[in-house]
Amino acid sequence: MRRFFTAEDVELAAAKGESIIRVDKNDVITSIAKEVADKKGIKFVDEEITVTPQVQKTEPVQNIQVAQNNQVVENLYSEQRPVITQDVISNVANESESRAVGSGIVKKLPYRQLLSDSEIEKWRQEFPILKDVIHVGNCSQSAQSIRVREAINAYLDNWLTVGMDWEGWIDEVYKAKAEFAKVINASPEEIAISSSVSETISSIASSLDYSGARNKIVATDIEFPTVDHVWLAHQKYGAKVDIINVNKQHEIDLSEYERYIDSSTLLTSITQVYYLNGFKQDLKAIAEIAHRKGSLILVDAYQCLGTEIVDVKDMNIDIFTSGNLKYLFGIPGVAFMYVRRELVPLLKPAVTGWFGQENPFLFQTRYLDYAFDARRFDTGTPPVLNAYAAKAGLEIINEVGVEKIKDRIDYLSAYALEACIKRGLTTISPFDVSKKGPTTAILVPDSHHVELELKKRNIIASARGDVIRVAPHFYTRTQDLDIVFDAIADILKK
Repeated sequence: MRRFFTAEDVELAAAKGESIIRVDKNDVITSIAKEVADKKGIKFVDEEITVTPQVQKTEPVQNIQVAQNNQVVENLYSEQRPVITQDVISNVANESESRAVGSGIVKKLPYRQLLSDSEIEKWRQEFPILKDVIHVGNCSQSAQSIRVREAINAYLDNWLTVGMDWEGWIDEVYKAKAEFAKVINASPEEIAISSSVSETISSIASSLDYSGARNKIVATDIEFPTVDHVWLAHQKYGAKVDIINVNKQHEIDLSEYERYIDSSTLLTSITQVYYLNGFKQDLKAIAEIAHRKGSLILVDAYQCLGTEIVDVKDMNIDIFTSGNLKYLFGIPGVAFMYVRRELVPLLKPAVTGWFGQENPFLFQTRYLDYAFDARRFDTGTPPVLNAYAAKAGLEIINEVGVEKIKDRIDYLSAYALEACIKRGLTTISPFDVSKKGPTTAILVPDSHHVELELKKRNIIASARGDVIRVAPHFYTRTQDLDIVFDAIADILKK
């Protein structure tokens, strides 16, 4: 049986102190796994394993660990090891695949068809590239819409004809904040604008006091790396950073938050959806755990916002941030952040600038006068052109309606998972659609190669590590997904 060896398998071997990983000629070693193996000094050895039908004798060995039922347990018999049987070999051979595929049974959500086929076809006209290209790379960049292009041209035309229009430009920035606020049930006064999520989180990180008994930041392995980088950089200011490990199913169980968040936790930083495989977390449940233990909660929703219903008030979220180039139909260089109204006056960011002050046009240099609302988390001159584009994209989301988009995405997620099963593709995405965002991740030997081959077939997908990610939006049709998964299966055969 063909097995997939990923970077995770190499890391596990390294943790056990192993220097070789035995593989069969039919096994697949991903490119990332090879890179990690080279760094760790681990070799993949093509070697046939001699099978003994049953346990007949024992031989000396020391400190052996056995992988079984997704747990690593110590063999208490440190001096003896049973000869490997056929059953043991079958379990080991299936371990990587079972970790990737899960049960193979798709748990669907009811499809209410809130968007009719005719409505979807009408909206497809808004995205010209869809006439010739199947775009399922929305986890990286959404398709360009006519409205967003017109908004960018509106700014360029204004700049060309008016020359300088700061009142009009700042008004457009405010309108973009207002559209973002609508998506998450907040008010514009609770929204800050920035150039990236790296900057919004840095602003919050610089607002916190790490000198007291509460100085711990709880983060996770499933954050986009920039988030954890920001928190790790604040260790020199006294922050203690605890990172929750992702499990073999590429998920994090709620019980882990109960275990990691404690009386020393100042803030818990989580992602709504894992960028690698689409695993989706229960924000309200995690917020309840964090608040019960006295921790603030910060959410990065970049990997799904626009496709998941978010109510920051009902979910009791303290801080919530996202960029716009993915499911919000925007472009790089702009991000928004919600900060709960009652929390704003308690935070004084060191990452700041003139637009973070109550009156930026006072042009004084002798003191800080933070804005009374979330504007205090703005920094320098706002990304005006990007705000024009963001506003136009957000208007589409609000016009279509997030509830309708979510209904469509959940249906497409189930369809994508079943498409993987039918074609024998190995996915590491959750098979329970209620725990899954738009992304379906398929294990491949060389994801970059697969992405390039798909482009040759007018398909836009997104490579990330050991997987090729298929991430539809509400405008994606089921026949599009059939073409995509047929193409992936065909490329892997070659």
